[in-house]
Amino acid sequence: MKNFLIVACCLFISTATLARNQHCYFVSQEEKFAELPSSSELPAQRDTVLSALRITDNIRVDGNLDEAIWSQAEKTVDFIERRPNPGTKSSQSSRVSVLYDDSGVYVGAMLYDENPDSILNELTERDELGNTDFFGFIIDTYQSGLNGFEFLVTPGNVQFDATTSEDRGEDTNWDAVWSSSTSITDEGWVVEMFIPYSAIRFPKTSEQTWGLNFVRKIQREQEQSFWSEIRPDVDGFLTQAGQLTDIVNIKAPFRLQLTPFVTAIGVKQTNPAAETTKEYGTSLGGGLDLKLGLSDAFTLDMTVIPDFSEARSDDNILNLGPFEQRFDEQRAFFTEGTELFNKGGFFYSRRVGGRNYKLGSVRRGLAEGEELSDFSSKAQLVNATKISGRTAKGTGIGFFNAIEKTGTATVTDADGNTREEVIHPFTNYNVAVIDQNLPNNSSVTLINTNVMREGAATDANVTGLVFNLRNKANSYSLGGSGGYSQRFMADDTERGHRLNLTLAEITGNWQFRISYSEESDTYNPNDLGLLFNNNERNFWGRINYNKFEPFLNGFFLNGGAGMWLGQDRLYRDNKYVGDNVEFWVYGQTKHFWNVNFWTDHDYSNWYDYFEPRVEGRYVRINPRSNVGGWIGSDNRKKLRVSANFNTDRYWGDEAERREFRYNLNLRYRFSNRFSLSSYAFRGNSHGDLGYVNREDRSYTGEDGLEYEATDVFMGRRTRRVMEVGLDGKYSFTANMTLNLRVRHYWDRVNYDSFHLLNEDGNLSDTDYNDHHDLDFDAFNVDLIYRWRFAPGSDILLVYKSNVSVADQDPQRGYFNNWRKLWRNSPTNDNLSLKVIYWLDYASIVK
Repeated sequence: MKNFLIVACCLFISTATLARNQHCYFVSQEEKFAELPSSSELPAQRDTVLSALRITDNIRVDGNLDEAIWSQAEKTVDFIERRPNPGTKSSQSSRVSVLYDDSGVYVGAMLYDENPDSILNELTERDELGNTDFFGFIIDTYQSGLNGFEFLVTPGNVQFDATTSEDRGEDTNWDAVWSSSTSITDEGWVVEMFIPYSAIRFPKTSEQTWGLNFVRKIQREQEQSFWSEIRPDVDGFLTQAGQLTDIVNIKAPFRLQLTPFVTAIGVKQTNPAAETTKEYGTSLGGGLDLKLGLSDAFTLDMTVIPDFSEARSDDNILNLGPFEQRFDEQRAFFTEGTELFNKGGFFYSRRVGGRNYKLGSVRRGLAEGEELSDFSSKAQLVNATKISGRTAKGTGIGFFNAIEKTGTATVTDADGNTREEVIHPFTNYNVAVIDQNLPNNSSVTLINTNVMREGAATDANVTGLVFNLRNKANSYSLGGSGGYSQRFMADDTERGHRLNLTLAEITGNWQFRISYSEESDTYNPNDLGLLFNNNERNFWGRINYNKFEPFLNGFFLNGGAGMWLGQDRLYRDNKYVGDNVEFWVYGQTKHFWNVNFWTDHDYSNWYDYFEPRVEGRYVRINPRSNVGGWIGSDNRKKLRVSANFNTDRYWGDEAERREFRYNLNLRYRFSNRFSLSSYAFRGNSHGDLGYVNREDRSYTGEDGLEYEATDVFMGRRTRRVMEVGLDGKYSFTANMTLNLRVRHYWDRVNYDSFHLLNEDGNLSDTDYNDHHDLDFDAFNVDLIYRWRFAPGSDILLVYKSNVSVADQDPQRGYFNNWRKLWRNSPTNDNLSLKVIYWLDYASIVK
């Protein structure tokens, strides 16, 4: 592995913080909690309503709770376990109070622990929870039961915040600026939080009642408990919250937050095969992110001259299939506060600032001897804006807009003459969403995505409707979505639709779900969405039994089993594709090992209409059986091991076709600051079948007329995939971390035989014998130092290195390819420094 370039940077920046450092009246911890009753038993009826106390004195957020006002506030009773023993009293007592003033909400928690020296306290990066206890404050400010905010903190004062929604779960990419402090005492540990009103949204009413819950994790017992009981057999998280009352006469502040940043980037490109083996480049830049409160509930977010140099490298693979590879979103602007835009799955943010729209067609149009140069690998994003929020009546509104500039490339012919070609037109993207909360924690959403490109390039528009309706008891739901796509081309307009309906029982040990979905053969949302294939119909049903309490004499803490049955058909002509059935079991043992085993079967021939890459053609695949499993050891231990495997076996005349995949993961925690984890994946496929080529030809029919036909050639291949990775983490403090990620991916494909695809989907012999063997390697390193030196402000020093190569002369063995990768392949090394400073109008004015 190559040596890393080490750069030392010394920066001194002073700033004011949100902590209040004022004179206070003090009482001791013992005096403050002396009047609290013991909690040996749960009361017959629990009151999950907590009154907040308005204060005028200033609170110092220092993790001590030594201001006298804390003793006057109402305190919670004991928490109730969700796991491992649902419905029982938490093994340790917890007392929580809530105060508020004109600037925000204060949360004080005394988390008693009989063995404070056993409190687990691993330091991690912000928004990551390692082997540690934690406490959390959860609010649903509109009492919708659908959307809320989470603020969690660990004994080491590592902050974790997220938005949560009933349909999409936690969105940990959302980040707010708030204060917290913790301390470990002889009685347990103490949490003090301050959440400014600028970090949350709430209705414009004189008296507020919020949905409320508190969560506590005691990691050494793997115990998670809540103040307002969360029953695992009841669907919904926020719907089971308690209430926070008596918040009166608060106002949302004027919310204006600016986050300017500067970047310095150095690049080195190494190409052993080029005349100039090394090239260097540097650049300086800057930009601005802006948040502006348009009202008490709506916020405008904008990024001007975007920079995403700290985003993690993509995991590239060798894609031999008929569909594009999906990449996760790593850019903060496109992951924070985007839950409205992601409703229904119509928006795929990686389209924005992604591939050049016309690059492929320009390359295919090059004449012999012409070469393409001087172009960016991705479209250049000029700016992006989003507006989102929710009214007091539960109406959520969102608008997203992004602009890409025109991209060009230079074409040079054999004589040295040059010309400029447009490879990406000026493009505007926008998404508009209206989401309405309905009674019984139901909702309905209308969404529209639109893409407009300059000139004769294709424009596109998709309109979607998403709904989820529940009965009053929250035991049944009827959900679904519909979409209508339009693509406006120079001489035609293509229109298509999609539809999905799902009926489910969502509460109880026994649950079921049945669903029907379809996409027409002309439905295409991919200008701003992601759909692997259209022209399909799916019918499926699922039934599962979940056991949430210990069973088998307590050997298993929880577990369950289920069955899934489905059928696929084409939308056009309603042609049969295949049937599938799956069974699974899972459980967690009393030693906190997790196990999961499954088997699924295509119990009849499967007809694949997409692999041949020619419309109307299909390949017949014999029945298939798959068996797999996963097992993971106790994650509280220093060493954690997990492994999974699955194997496919085909029947009939494909009996020699088989696939086997396994994955091994190891993690070792050296201390509360330092840990390493590694993984190794291996996949072997023998007799795998895939598309290799097509040839168009003319022939004379029996009627003497000339006809056109396409020959499709398929290949039987042996494929070996190896992927290994190493992740390292060192936390200097709760606000300063160093993270390393190393990944190597190798994929070797050797073709054993070629076959002509017949019209009936079967294969026949052919004399086709072109060379299609392939070897693909991808290696990348991401090393990121992050220091949050002030609220919302970061210094990031990022080193990235990546190399990838595709070779049609595969070397034998993994290590031979590893050595070849470094001898012959171009390498890109990138070192960047980014300084981000957060400016908040409300804090500055104060």
